[in-house]
Amino acid sequence: MKNVFTLSCCLCLALLAACSSPQELRLLVGTYTEGTSAEGVYLYSYDTRTAECKLLDCATSGNPSFVIASPDGTMAYSVNEFNDGRQGVSSYGLSGNTIQLLDSVVIPKAELDGEDPCNLLYTGSTIVSSNYSGGTVSAFPLDEGGRIQGPSQFKGGGIGSGAHMHCAVVSPDGKYIFVTNLGNDRIHRFSLEEGGCPLGEESLAWKNEKAEKYGPRHMVFSADGRFAYLLCELSDHLVVFSYSDNTLEPIQDILAYDGDGHGSADLHITPDGRHLYTSHRLKEDGISCFSIDSRTGKVTRKGYVPTGRHPRNFAISPDGRYLLCACRDSNVIEIYAIRRNGSLRNTGKTIELGAPVCVQFYQASTSS
Repeated sequence: MKNVFTLSCCLCLALLAACSSPQELRLLVGTYTEGTSAEGVYLYSYDTRTAECKLLDCATSGNPSFVIASPDGTMAYSVNEFNDGRQGVSSYGLSGNTIQLLDSVVIPKAELDGEDPCNLLYTGSTIVSSNYSGGTVSAFPLDEGGRIQGPSQFKGGGIGSGAHMHCAVVSPDGKYIFVTNLGNDRIHRFSLEEGGCPLGEESLAWKNEKAEKYGPRHMVFSADGRFAYLLCELSDHLVVFSYSDNTLEPIQDILAYDGDGHGSADLHITPDGRHLYTSHRLKEDGISCFSIDSRTGKVTRKGYVPTGRHPRNFAISPDGRYLLCACRDSNVIEIYAIRRNGSLRNTGKTIELGAPVCVQFYQASTSS
């Protein structure tokens, strides 16, 4: 079986190497287009020395609120976050300074509940979407050119009524796909199968047994694969797990943010594995900063930095020097410098555009 985790690690190393060639590093930005000034997926150049960004192109698309690039930097994929029959996924061609919409595939309501797709996972042969309102996970095979086919598969039965699927990640050993279920307070584990139907046997990986509603939203694994970190939207808790033999074992459960917004959104770890950040919105919007104990995997909260309104997704530059935060309701991406101790400094540099909600780095293909 193709080891997707190893593929992701190779991509990270390639991105780090690209830091010596700032002209080759690019930035994709997903937006909400309904009722805003945004038009689709935006492509920027990114200078690793100065964190300066320059708009290169835009591909018109409807509500591409989550976007990713293929590891080779030739393709991009986005959700189209709707619940009125337009919900689906799109593919884009990336070439140098341009991005072009290639095709869009609707998630057919008659066949599956796939409303409000909000997250994508690239497995190499498929794109897997987590569908928030539909409460399902769906898979779309890719042809040899990287274009989307399908959908070929979805998983909904057995997950439970009231499900809100939010994020899918591949296990460090490349054998499983873990999916967070915000609505039912649990994490699902699917065996990762080869071919166009990657979602294999489903089992329960973790369930919140506390009376308080947690709302699991996003999770990430540490680079060494020994730990996993889960940010819960409704409780604002950060749960740390040890990971071994497909098993998530909780080892720490702390409050990531002590405001009363209950809108925790995203989390990421710096490339060196020393620091973790979480974003929080709805009230007292900002980013929490944590240090990570490399031996135990546990975290210590070090500070909180106010941001613009509604900080959603954010990205850390491959060299670990900058954090770019998409502030949807302020119509801006704010750029923060990451100090050696993990604290954040607002550089004052921004990218201004309508309703940004997703920021993703990638290295432009050398063949473009």
